[in-house]
Amino acid sequence: MYKVIKRDGSIADFNISKISEAIKLAFESKEKQYHPSTIDFLALKVTADFEPKIKDHCIAVEDIQDSVENVL
Repeated sequence: MYKVIKRDGSIADFNISKISEAIKLAFESKEKQYHPSTIDFLALKVTADFEPKIKDHCIAVEDIQDSVENVL
């Protein structure tokens, strides 16, 4: 299981639903239609994108954010 290094330096368990929620909010902010399965697919693509950045089972939240922007 991955751990996420948050902006304040604290560490939390990785939760893919937070990525899905961020993607959903991005679609809604642009008033774009989406299907839940599309959101799930994109969240998985994000995890594949940031996988090389994982060090010692940890990933920085900024790296996750960069991957979300890269995938979208």
